Parts: sequence; structure tokens; C-alpha cells
Amino acid sequence: MVKFFRWAPGLWLLGLGGAARGEGPVPSTAPALVFQWRQETAPPPAVGESILYVIKYGFLSAGSATLEVTSTAPVAGRSAYHLLSEARTNAGMDAFFKVRDKNESWVDAQSLCSLRFRQDLREGKTTRRVETVYDHPEQRFLYRKWKNGKESSRDGSVPPFVQDVLSALYYIRSRPLEIGREYAVDANSGATTWPLVVRVLRRESVRVPAGRFQCLRLEPVLAGEGIFQAKGRLEVWVTEDFPHVPVLLRSKVMVGSFDAEMKDYRPGVPLSPSGMGPSMAASTP
Repeated sequence: MVKFFRWAPGLWLLGLGGAARGEGPVPSTAPALVFQWRQETAPPPAVGESILYVIKYGFLSAGSATLEVTSTAPVAGRSAYHLLSEARTNAGMDAFFKVRDKNESWVDAQSLCSLRFRQDLREGKTTRRVETVYDHPEQRFLYRKWKNGKESSRDGSVPPFVQDVLSALYYIRSRPLEIGREYAVDANSGATTWPLVVRVLRRESVRVPAGRFQCLRLEPVLAGEGIFQAKGRLEVWVTEDFPHVPVLLRSKVMVGSFDAEMKDYRPGVPLSPSGMGPSMAASTP
């Protein structure tokens, strides 16, 4: 349950954490002699977009989660989009195990890669704060963790234009998502980086509290050293049309599954990466 609340908004490493923990393979990351920021031509995140989810275990209501693109902000001299996700148990669940989790990501406006990731977790009696800063020209990361008052840190190498677990969701959403295809991205969590592969399985009609939507069914898996350990453990349905809104997230557990079902959606306004002004297209589900 705790893992679902932690990653319900972050999405892609939900249920995959067991495979990603510990020392994992990281691709060769020798910096290029001359670094150049890539220019993404895909539509950027839409500032002001807000998605509200209800979290259920079977027929039981367990809590809520939100995904938002709140604003733009400068990070290390770069223009960035600020992504925010939050998850919390409801009053009934608080009596058993209280969860108040917050994830933030700052995504480079030009390359759509992560510049910084921050996580504040309150789960039962445990509090933890994590912050990771990515230095893309040097292909390095600095990871710092504060848990129950104790601080630790670590640095290391990352592949070019790596994503964190929250920015990876928005990056995948920006892809064309064609049925039968796979989309890969390097995702970093803590001190470990793994190739993340998202398979577009088929088209399905999905009903959630926000209504009925024509969706694409996705299967995200971690791929490293032949490991595809999460097959069938996580399912995601996004709207067939852009901006590929995540309508339903399902995490299978030993008995049953946890679902995050979209209850409300507010579109945002895509901004031009150059001047951070409105682009020609508006974001609609």
C-alpha cells in the first residue's frame, strides 16, 4: 500500500522498485567533448494542467492523489517546468497508516529532461526527504537523503538526458504512442538508473469517475541485464489522443490491486520553450 501511495503520481517505477533497488547497471556515461542540449520538438507540459485521482483497493476508498504542472522557473540558468505530485490517505486509512507524500520535478524546457527531483515523504512514523540534482553537461548526479533526522549523500554518473520517476511520465506522454511500439527512456531513482521500456499494448474504453475515455493500455517495465520483473504488475491507461492523460493506474498486489482513477481533469496551456509564452495548441483530454 505504501509503495502505491508513494508512486501513484510518479507512476513509472510503481511496483518496479524491487527490481530497481540496490546496485544496478548504468550505461556508459563518458561525457562528450562538447556538450549540446538537445532540442525536443514534442509538445511540452501544459502549465496549469491538474489531474485529481481517487485511490481504491477493490471497492474500498483509500485516499487521493494529484498531478500538476504548476509553473515555470529557472533552475541552474535553465528555463524549467515545475511538476508536482501529491498523495495522501483518507481519514479512514489515517487511523491505520497515515501517508502524506509529495514529489516535485523540474524539467528542462528545451530538452525535456530532469534538472532536479525532490521528494518529501511522511509514512507512518517515518519521515524522509530526498533531493537529486542532475548535471547534464557532466552527466553526473548528486543525491541527498534526510531520513528521521539523519543525512546521507551520494554522487555518480547518469546517461545523457536522464529522467526522474516523475518527469519520465511526462516525457512518455509527449511521445506519439503507437499501438505495438515500445518507447524507452533512462529513469533515475535514488542512486540507481535503469532503462525504462513502455509498451503500447492496445486500445480500450475505460470508465472512471471523470467519465468514459478511449485509452491506450500501457505496460511499463524496467529492462536491465535481461530483467523484466514487473510484467503484469503495473498497468496504465492514457487517453488515445494527445496529451495522453493518465486516466487509470493499476498496481497488482498479492491479493487484488490498487487503482488510481481520474476524478477530475483541468487542462493547461502549453508554453513555447524559447520565450515560455503560449504555443499555438491548447491541451485537452
